[in-house]
Amino acid sequence: MGIEKLSVASMLAGIREAAVITCLDGNIIHYNNQMKRRLPNIDNAKIITEVFSLASKTFNVSCFKEFSSIVKRRSGLFPIRLKFNDTRLNDTSTIPAYVSVLKDAENNEPAALIYKLDEHIVRFNNRLRQLQDAKRAHAKIAREAKLKASMDSLTGLKNRRFVQSFLEMQWKAYTSKGEDTVLIIFDIDFFKQINDTYGHAAGDEAIKAFGKCLHSQTRPSDVVSRWGGEEFVVVLANCSSTQARLYLERVMTSIRQLRIKYKNVVNEQTLISMTASAGYCPFSQASSVQEAFSQADRALYEAKSEGRDQYRRACPDIAMSELTSAFPNSRSQLLN
Repeated sequence: MGIEKLSVASMLAGIREAAVITCLDGNIIHYNNQMKRRLPNIDNAKIITEVFSLASKTFNVSCFKEFSSIVKRRSGLFPIRLKFNDTRLNDTSTIPAYVSVLKDAENNEPAALIYKLDEHIVRFNNRLRQLQDAKRAHAKIAREAKLKASMDSLTGLKNRRFVQSFLEMQWKAYTSKGEDTVLIIFDIDFFKQINDTYGHAAGDEAIKAFGKCLHSQTRPSDVVSRWGGEEFVVVLANCSSTQARLYLERVMTSIRQLRIKYKNVVNEQTLISMTASAGYCPFSQASSVQEAFSQADRALYEAKSEGRDQYRRACPDIAMSELTSAFPNSRSQLLN
């Protein structure tokens, strides 16, 4: 009984999956509507190798004979993975499928092969891919929201909320591993004059340039943040006092050399320069983050009161009341 006597059409009509029947040599005999929907150009194909490739190796005629001979010796379903050869489909994923032998009804000899795509797995994989894409998109949105919540909108530096958490984390590293951290507070000198002279837009440009200058001298492990207004906090992780002084020397020199180009209200370009004052405190001379911050703040006050454009290391044995009596001007006046 020849292959032509097989009821191909009726057989395919009862298959829900996309399916195609071929001769043992790979020539396509027939396919169902589901396969036609999955692969519209199958009408133009004469041999299975024009439609699919094996995911593991090229599904060409020379290896197809070997593959066919293997399938003929087996009963039941033979699982494989296929790829569409038609690049116009824009589908590079592999597709799970099953191959089985159709036998001649009279002599029970292999007469044809039927390929069935496992659409259930395909749909499951597509759904899984959609869920994974949605999960990645959600994670990206969450990361962006977290990043935005920790960032100063004007300068792009870390904000006050972030640096407070980072300081607590560094304090734990210091107490557990002995890795010292240096906390530095910067304040732009006479910043109010920049705003009053050039306008708030120019002041914003000055703040951005100042923050960029601080960041340019730090290491990847350090954190530069805008604490508020014209005040900035730099945290030098795993850093000695000597290294902190070297950083301060570099950055103070860079600040003095800053020239910010800005066009005024009559469209005339002007150059804005500035200086800054700073106070710093190593964790190793404080009993808590709060005390380190308080000491650095007092050192900044001292730098301001002694003429600005300089930095001072915190002296833990100098109380704020002593500084206030030595320098009668209020801190708010000094920081303007």
